Amino acid sequence: MKIIGINGSPRKSQSRTAQLVKEVLNSAAASGAEIEYIDIIDLKLNFCIACDKCHKSGKCVHNDDFQALMDKIAAADALVVGSPVYIFSVTAQLKVWLDRLGGTTIHCQQLLGKYGAVVATSGSSGENETAQYLETSLIFTGMQCVGKVAGSIDTDGLLAADSQLMKEAGELGLSLVKAVETKQEFPEQINMHKQFLEYFKYALLKHQDKWAWEYKYWQDKGWL
Repeated sequence: MKIIGINGSPRKSQSRTAQLVKEVLNSAAASGAEIEYIDIIDLKLNFCIACDKCHKSGKCVHNDDFQALMDKIAAADALVVGSPVYIFSVTAQLKVWLDRLGGTTIHCQQLLGKYGAVVATSGSSGENETAQYLETSLIFTGMQCVGKVAGSIDTDGLLAADSQLMKEAGELGLSLVKAVETKQEFPEQINMHKQFLEYFKYALLKHQDKWAWEYKYWQDKGWL
């Protein structure tokens, strides 16, 4: 199996979020998974400009690294996404990527059948809310989320290898591998996916004359 990890922190090697994302991946690798780690700050990602072109043609107007990243995720079985808390939410760099998911990725539930896990860290508060936001964002794409690591860290420097959060990250990696191997189902999330499909079907039928590519995608899936 293949698992991708995305670190949303701009601090890269000095990031505790990165540490935890890597620990999730390393634990999964120890169980046989192929892993790939990505720092979001290394990618060129332009802002969504709400031009509607993706719904019409299936392609974004921006020529940047978004599609290459999505191709990697589409080829993987699972995704780990982490962010520190910046003003009660995710970092600006990660939010650019998340906003771009609002196009065909979410409208067409293109990540159905894949699994996700999230990491959120803070200096004082907001980690649970940020983790929930990340989980919800991934579920919106069609993924099922197996769990999270969320912690407030009030000390300087990187985390000790035997810290509680690192242990939780290792356990999350094992849970992610198990979910992929057993095709684990989370009924509440599956029900959410069904609701999303009903909503987007309604929206698509209202805009079928404008959203030609998206309409054909849904036809090919047998969802209409």
